Amino acid sequence: MPYDSAATKKRLLDAALDEFAERGLAGARVDRIAEKACANKQAIYAYFGSKEDLFRCVLQERCESALDAVALDASDLPAFVAGVFDYLVENPKSVRMMLWRQLELPDEAEHDAVAAKVQALAAAYELGVPPRQCAEDLFTILLGLSMAWFTCAPGQQAATGAAAQQRLHAFRRSLLASTDAIVKTMTKKKR
Repeated sequence: MPYDSAATKKRLLDAALDEFAERGLAGARVDRIAEKACANKQAIYAYFGSKEDLFRCVLQERCESALDAVALDASDLPAFVAGVFDYLVENPKSVRMMLWRQLELPDEAEHDAVAAKVQALAAAYELGVPPRQCAEDLFTILLGLSMAWFTCAPGQQAATGAAAQQRLHAFRRSLLASTDAIVKTMTKKKR
């Protein structure tokens, strides 16, 4: 059977997501990633350069997937926050990757997906001086609201059953109201 480099890269990315989501950059081991991907660990270095570059690649893919999954309509930011929250409920490894990024690469430049959404906010609202900085602050708060459940109620994530679902839905409803209030306060412009 001929060697399929695209399939190998995909297996490495999938295995790396599992490893990084569970252990972070510092705790991850290329040996485990290669073994799980049924690949030679030299393939990691050949395709990605280093463990840190592989982490960045997985992180980029996860962040872009999360942010591209939900359109940002500046006239309905509560829907954006709730949409990102819903995506994260369905994709808990994305949450863990975003948290590991904050812990291990806090000075990393923002992703293109973030920059585009910040630019959309800056264009849609009168945000004061400088508008880009205010738009970044607003976007940070919106993402923080979307992730609050996962960072402040970690034991609730694994809960199942009707009561857990009701609590999750109640939290989602409170996100909508909170987002609306924050947007009105920060933008001083009713939409």
